[in-house]
Parts: sequence; structure tokens; C-alpha cells
Amino acid sequence: MLIAFALLIVALLAKDATPLGDRFVLRALSEGTALVVGGGWLALSGGRIFNRWHLVLGLYFAALVFAIPQVASPWFVSLQVLALAAILLFALAFLDAAKLDVRQPLLVARTMLIALTVVCLVSLLLRVWYPAFTFEQTFEGPRFRGVFSKPAMMGAASGLLLGLCLFVPWHWSIRAVGIAASLPCLFLTGSRTFWVAAVVSMGAMGIRYVRWSRTFVPMVAALIVAVLCLGIVVGTQVTSEQRAKIFRQGSLENLSGRTAMWTQALERYWEHPWLGYGFTAGGVVLSESGWRGTGSASSNSPSQGAVTLHNGYVQALLDSGGIGAALYVAVIVSALLCFLRYDGAKQYAAEFYCLLFLAIANLGETVIFGAAVLHGVWFWYVTVLALTLPSLASPVSSPVQADSLNRETPLEVETERVSSPATPEPRRFPLVQSREAWR
Repeated sequence: MLIAFALLIVALLAKDATPLGDRFVLRALSEGTALVVGGGWLALSGGRIFNRWHLVLGLYFAALVFAIPQVASPWFVSLQVLALAAILLFALAFLDAAKLDVRQPLLVARTMLIALTVVCLVSLLLRVWYPAFTFEQTFEGPRFRGVFSKPAMMGAASGLLLGLCLFVPWHWSIRAVGIAASLPCLFLTGSRTFWVAAVVSMGAMGIRYVRWSRTFVPMVAALIVAVLCLGIVVGTQVTSEQRAKIFRQGSLENLSGRTAMWTQALERYWEHPWLGYGFTAGGVVLSESGWRGTGSASSNSPSQGAVTLHNGYVQALLDSGGIGAALYVAVIVSALLCFLRYDGAKQYAAEFYCLLFLAIANLGETVIFGAAVLHGVWFWYVTVLALTLPSLASPVSSPVQADSLNRETPLEVETERVSSPATPEPRRFPLVQSREAWR
């Protein structure tokens, strides 16, 4: 299962970051394999992994299926729904298999970390060697997109990498390289959406997961004051034109044209208010209305993306109507609540960060959108993981804890520890203290 997941990650990255021809080929191969593997595993296991929290996800998927007969392109929408089904089934099967080897979620998080680190490093190198390839020309000026087709995809990848490096347990040198690669990429995108999402998510993770939580808030307050003071000092030495270029001040009034787009989209929503225009097909509304440019990839991109509404929640209204959008929000909220309620041992800090980061970024970019790109697939995986936590939770007393003075359990100790389906292995995250260690 881990190999299949790793191949899925690599295939989706290759689809979006390399000019390998038809982007649907790699997606069909990887997600088709996921559908076969996931469906086959669940059929043989008898569905032991399911619980009541999965009901909201099932209702959302049912709303997408029921909308197919009324959409303009039922074949296209059916394929998109089938791709989502493949990812959901594979995620459920992967977590069911993780009961036999509880290190699997940790290993797949490390795989994701390595993959995104490579992408960010290559993007930075290409910026030096071939800068024209790594920037997209917009009406606001050039914006860094790295090896991806859009700056938003670079922002999502670098923001996810930052959280994975902070909260996934591994050797400090590997995580340091990832952080050093993610921060420049995140800054160069010029995407305020992902800046805010990363800062807010790190703050929330610090309050819940950081072991010195009582001092975390004063530390953050002091950091904010220091940044403001530094900004005042630097601001006196930076011209107004340079400030406008860095922070894109000219687009603050209309959010880079998003307000006009959302207004037009909400007007068209009332034509199909209940079940929408079809899963991932809401952008067709803008195309029919003559909207161009903001949602499409550049002409020389290795991957041409679909037209999106730059807000996943507005997108959900057009895609799946009022019913589907309500269930869409319910799925996200339920996943967040499951992390808060069932991750008492604080084992899934990185996954919680990823879910919160994408949910916040979804307000300014459509990042939770189908199962076509890696960050979208990763969102559905961490969502299924959150909803599955009640099935993975164990009432058995916790195993022997690592020395609370150590910031990270050595990999050798983790490997030698004996695990069983009834006693999940505690994952030791850097800067994270398990509640059970205080007992």
C-alpha cells in the first residue's frame, strides 16, 4: 500500500511539474491503480474501517452523484467523480492496512516531504538558471510558479512542505533542507492567501501541539512586535514602488479581480441552486459568461489547468449547489473536529496542519477542488484520516513513553519498538509533547 501511495504522489507531481505530454495519462494510470487497489482491499477486508463519521463524507459523495444527470457534460463530471471515489477508497484501504503496520501514515508523510522538497529545490535552481520558465506574467506583473503551471500550486506545495518539515519526525538536517526550500518559494509566489494560511496554521498548531504551549503565545506576541519594528525600519528604506510590487497593494481593493468573479458566479448559482453544475464544472459558468485569464494557466505551462473561482467554497456552490456545498463544509468541519477530539495522543500534528492550511487557503484559492492535483489528493487523504481516527483509536493503555526531555525519539528506538494492531505506536513529533507523557 505504501508503494502504491508513493507512486500516486510521484505520478501527480510529474503530471503537474513536468512536460510529459497528455496530463490525463499519468492521472488515469495512478488513480486507476488507486481505485483497483483500494476497492479490492476494502472488498476483502469487509469494510472494518468504517464508522459513523464517514457518513457525512458519504452524503457529500452521494450529492455529487445525484447531480450528474442534470449537468451539461455528464461524461466529464462522471470521470471527475470516479477519480474522487478512487482517492477516497484508496485512502480508506491504506488506513485499514495501517492497522497491521502503524508506521505507514508516518512513512507516507515522509514521502510527501521528500517529494515536495525536491520540487521546491528544483524550482529555486531553475529560477537561477532559467528564470523565464519559473515566472508567470499576470496583469500584476511576474509571479513565481516554479515548475508548476500556476503560482497558486507553488504556494500550496511550499506551504504544505513548511508544515510537514515542522511537524513530521525525522532527522533535523532533512527537515532543515525542506524549510530552507519552502520559505523562499512561499515568499516568491507573492500569494497573500498562502502566507496567511501558513501563519495561522502554525499558530494553531503551536497552541495545540507545541510542548511549551504556556510560553508559546508570549513568544508569538514578541515575534509579531519584532516583525512590526523591523517592517517600520525597512519601510523607511524601501520605495513605495518596491512595497507595492512585493505586497501587490494595487490588488487589495478588488482582491485581484476576485470580487467581480464571485459576484458573477453567485448570480449564476441561482440557475442551479440545489445540485449545481456538476463536480469541478462550475468554472464553465465563467467561460460561458466571457470570463478569461484569472483562472487559466499560462500558455507555456507544462500543465493547463481548469478555470476556477479562486475560492473553494464559492466553487462548491456552483459545482454541487447548496446541498453539496453545505455537505462540503460539513466534511471539512467534521475532519477538524475529529483531529481535536480523537488525537489525544497528539500523533497527527502534521496532518492537522495540512488540513487547516488548505481549509484556510481555500478562501482565496480553489485548492480543495476535485482529485486532479497533488495538494487536492493530499487534502482528501488527511480528511479521511481524520474521520477514521475513531476506528484507529485504541482503549488500551499507552506503551512505554520516550524520555520527555528528548525533542525527538531516535529512529532506531522507533524501529525496535514492538507494535500490534491493538497498541498503535506513538509518533514523536519535533516540538510536540504527547498528553500521555504528563500522566
